[in-house]
Amino acid sequence: MFYPKSVAIVGASSTQQERGWVARLITAGYKGRIYPINPRATEINGIKAYPTVRDIPEPVDYAIFNIPRRLAPQIMDDCVTRGVKFAHVYTAGFSETDEEGKELEAQLAERAKAGGVRILGPNCMGLYCPASGLTFNPDFPKESGNVTFISQSGAEATRFVFLGNDVGIRFSKVISYGNAIDLDAPEFLEYLADDDETKVIACYIEGVKEGRRYLDAIKKCLRTKPVIVLKAGLTESGAGAAASHTASLAGSKAIWDAFFKQTGAIPANVMEDVSDSILALLYMSRPKGRRVALVGRGGGIGVIASDICERAGLKVPPFRMETRKQLEKIIPEAGAGARNPVETTLGMGGAAEFYEKGLTIVDADPEIDLIITHLAVDVYGGQQPNLPEQVAKAADVLRENVKNLTKPIAVALYTGGHPETVGAVLEARERLLKAGIPVYPGVEAASKAVSKLIGYYETADRIRN
Repeated sequence: MFYPKSVAIVGASSTQQERGWVARLITAGYKGRIYPINPRATEINGIKAYPTVRDIPEPVDYAIFNIPRRLAPQIMDDCVTRGVKFAHVYTAGFSETDEEGKELEAQLAERAKAGGVRILGPNCMGLYCPASGLTFNPDFPKESGNVTFISQSGAEATRFVFLGNDVGIRFSKVISYGNAIDLDAPEFLEYLADDDETKVIACYIEGVKEGRRYLDAIKKCLRTKPVIVLKAGLTESGAGAAASHTASLAGSKAIWDAFFKQTGAIPANVMEDVSDSILALLYMSRPKGRRVALVGRGGGIGVIASDICERAGLKVPPFRMETRKQLEKIIPEAGAGARNPVETTLGMGGAAEFYEKGLTIVDADPEIDLIITHLAVDVYGGQQPNLPEQVAKAADVLRENVKNLTKPIAVALYTGGHPETVGAVLEARERLLKAGIPVYPGVEAASKAVSKLIGYYETADRIRN
């Protein structure tokens, strides 16, 4: 399914040459054979079109249904005749809408099962696999990565690819499976557990049909790789929305709390939680404990950051006296703290100066397991002269000195709303991410991601033992 040698696009349109399904595959670099299906066209995007799937001269690995729902059972019969292995039913309007849709969905499933065709969907965006050239959006990156995202929602699948792209995450596969009348999340998880192209798995789910199988599939994955789960529909309103979206029964919060405790899957509440956890998993080594050193400019910011970290399940212990004495030598400014949190000296230039010497001192303290450094770029409101250049310099000095550290580090970049600070932060973030340093929009996001990272390892140890 992920590497088909041929794809039939049923309902290929000659009026959407630039953004249609045929164009999407061409743009993504798909190298297999493409068969546009449209009885009113002889050619689409320069490729010969066929009236029906039955008219294709050879068996087809993968078919995309881009047709009105009433035609779906008939098209499935054509696919059975032509030996199609997998059918992606992009079409919506089935069991998630009305009784007629439920009946059509039942017919579709029955005919596919009898004919040996596996169904992805209906009511889903389908597959994104950069290595094979499959995509449902022509603007997705062509580069492959090692993260796979399984999503019951097509919109969230699309959104998460772009969200991940913004923070340097690349994907092995993205699967939008919708109503899941055949292929469902447990089967994908069972496959991904043994997929060498996938190192981290993330899931967006609204409801599960086979609870025990889903639980076992998650456990199988977690033996070798982390799994992040965003379970939607845990409130009364969310459950109602899930039922109308993908016809899913959401399940109770108590059950899902137990699920996370028993499996060790990493919980997420919003998509940003998912990407934050992925960054920590990809870019941070395992901290030996939960003791964090906070490094940044501003006493009040440090106090707030301490509270945030404690609430996230981390500890902010005082440095050893020897560490404090060494830090005081490079922070001569009156009132600046060296206890933990430690303050860098004034301005962005002061941050760069501190990173050259201070990080090594903090890293050497045996009471510390990891470091979070925060750059409050928003404090300057775009008023400091040469702010973009100074932020860039701080980022460059940081990424050079991180190479000498023995403990994992995360960076929090506070942006603010001034255009100059936003641009400076985005550029600095890109520099740091390319160096393999996880970057977050604030200490709260960083501390939560780090705490979940540590929790994943702790739970994995407990379950293994």
